[in-house]
Amino acid sequence: STRKESSAASDVYKRQLQDYFSSNMESAKQSFSIDATAGGTITSISGTEITFYANSFINGMAQDVTGNITIELVEIFNKSDMLRLNKQTMGNFPGGELRPLLSGGEFKISAFQNGTALSLKSGVSYNMISNAPGGVADPNMQLFYGNEVGDTLTWDPQDTLNNAGVFAEGSQYYSFLDRLNWINCDYFMDYNGPLTTVSAELTTGFTNANAMLFISFDGVNSLTNVYGFENGVFTTAPNYELPVGMEVHFIAFTVINDEPHAAIVPATISDGHLEVIPELVQTTEGQFAADLLDLP
Repeated sequence: STRKESSAASDVYKRQLQDYFSSNMESAKQSFSIDATAGGTITSISGTEITFYANSFINGMAQDVTGNITIELVEIFNKSDMLRLNKQTMGNFPGGELRPLLSGGEFKISAFQNGTALSLKSGVSYNMISNAPGGVADPNMQLFYGNEVGDTLTWDPQDTLNNAGVFAEGSQYYSFLDRLNWINCDYFMDYNGPLTTVSAELTTGFTNANAMLFISFDGVNSLTNVYGFENGVFTTAPNYELPVGMEVHFIAFTVINDEPHAAIVPATISDGHLEVIPELVQTTEGQFAADLLDLP
């Protein structure tokens, strides 16, 4: 009976977590209207400009789309939104390993007509101009496309054989894109020195069934989740390792009775690192968002 009650409670927490992330995603959506036949440019609240060319879209029956369509945009520039929308910066590194990405902005770009999703025609591209977080564009930025599986978003480097890519100039990124959905301006974190598996143990009762664990990397625009779970602890194994000596913040998070609960803990990664996370404290959405913005 106790086990059933515990399982039921975990299901409730999990559902509240999912509802929390979904609600924040809905709130982040911006909608615009353009004429599919003529094309057009949209400008987001942060100044992102996206230009679509004439006759770029097809419907689910591969037919050309004419008339007005809706462009939907979600944009993420900081760790607060990365966590609150559950959109991590973890890339699929060549060779099969995962590695954190340094982000210059994550974007979800979708197109609809009368509520039905549209696609780009094969061979068609569009352009985006976005402002660099921090005000200085990094020439190392590359283009990545997103893959969502359950609670985890990972990113694939854009195939260099295509014409898509991103270029830095001044305080802006100029991106040339050949698909919709999740787009990221990133590059892989540079590792030096020995690597180690990182683990964390939460207060009794919290597992990967009812809470989530994230790692924020100090000094860079990067946040990953820790979704491995073995013997009562969250672990980066077998998915990725981190450099010994790296400065980070662990963020444990859950939603209880529709209220966010969190612990934010600074740490320096040691060999075989095990972080013991203290009690998750009730907070408000506004305070939690502000605390995340204060991360180094």
